[in-house]
Amino acid sequence: MKKLLPALLLGLASRPVLAATPPTVPTAIDAMGLHLMLDYEARQLVQAKVNSLCRHQASLEARIALAESAFPLIDQVLAEEGVPADFRYLVLQESALQGNAESNHGAVGYWQFKRETALDYGLTVNGDIDERRHLTASTRAAARYLARHNASLHNWVNTLLSYNLGLGGVQPYTRPADADAARMSVTANSSIYILDFLAQKIVFEPACAQHRVPFVPWREVPATPGLSLAQQAASLSADPAAVARLNPWLLTSTVPQNGHSYTLLVPLAGAAPLAASPVPRRPAATAAAAAPVAASYLNINGLRALLAQPGDTPASLAARGGASTGFFMKVNELSRNELLIPGAPYFFERKREAAEEEYHVVRPGQSLTAIAQHFGVLRHALLAYNHLHPGEAVQPGLVLWLSHVRPRNVAAEYRSLPDTRPVVA
Repeated sequence: MKKLLPALLLGLASRPVLAATPPTVPTAIDAMGLHLMLDYEARQLVQAKVNSLCRHQASLEARIALAESAFPLIDQVLAEEGVPADFRYLVLQESALQGNAESNHGAVGYWQFKRETALDYGLTVNGDIDERRHLTASTRAAARYLARHNASLHNWVNTLLSYNLGLGGVQPYTRPADADAARMSVTANSSIYILDFLAQKIVFEPACAQHRVPFVPWREVPATPGLSLAQQAASLSADPAAVARLNPWLLTSTVPQNGHSYTLLVPLAGAAPLAASPVPRRPAATAAAAAPVAASYLNINGLRALLAQPGDTPASLAARGGASTGFFMKVNELSRNELLIPGAPYFFERKREAAEEEYHVVRPGQSLTAIAQHFGVLRHALLAYNHLHPGEAVQPGLVLWLSHVRPRNVAAEYRSLPDTRPVVA
């Protein structure tokens, strides 16, 4: 690993914080909105990659720390572009989250864009700026690339492979039945690119959900034209060496004064490495600004969440968690005038495609929205898994499938309810 934050390495070198045993590859995994079934040979190949990723403890923990710092920013962009959150693991596969990564074939940056493709997707690449090395700018370009391909392929697994092969190159690997499929088989004949991606998810998803590796939160701030990185670091009370490492996209001495807006990544001011950090909180803008209410975070479905208090609005709860109101409403699937439910969890990361639980029996008074919040799963995923239409009410006693699609030949099941108290208000 190149150019990791020294403070992280010092903290990580002192003691291992993760179990040394690599995760075991399961027979099935939910990824990118599909239920993937792995045969024995595929599991062996993925397990070999998992073992390789976990072989060097210090390197693994350093990469987890980078992921913990970067994922909130990546997740926000993916959610805004309508791309499944699991694609956060693709940046680990492509560049190990190194902005300066370069391949022998001219691919550069976090998402390994070649120059022509980068320009096609709106990135600036010239002698002053290379946005392939900018975390959020390149993530947005990658998300739009993926979304465009999925509009043709209608299958996120094939879209994943198209990131490596291109839209034309992936065609020989697709079948008509793949379009809008809910499940797929993964075999030893599947592309190694897909197998490697699954290994990244299997290793880093639980590791990041545990929040046990110390890391420094990052935030994104506007860059001031005409100033150097060192000058901007000083104005933000940030470590200038860390700011330089986090912003390899700036190739000249100062931010160009060319009419374009750029942003900087900076470590959260004054933050020591955190072991179980919430979403980074915004620093106080002025001494007169009111201090935010102390946040007490929950971990639901591996996601950071806060419980809504009586009187909370989307704006107030978003501010307490250090998120913009727009992002908060998007990841929680809130409509413009929708009220928060006191005592219900609300998330600061995009909800997952699948819940940790397999099934849930609907209680009286529960809505699909409340159930989706309770389990930290996307509402549209529950609709798809249970063959429901948007706006269709769920009836008490219905057994909802929470993590994969109910087969068409399996009828909807209803159970009696000895306890009629709702789980979610």
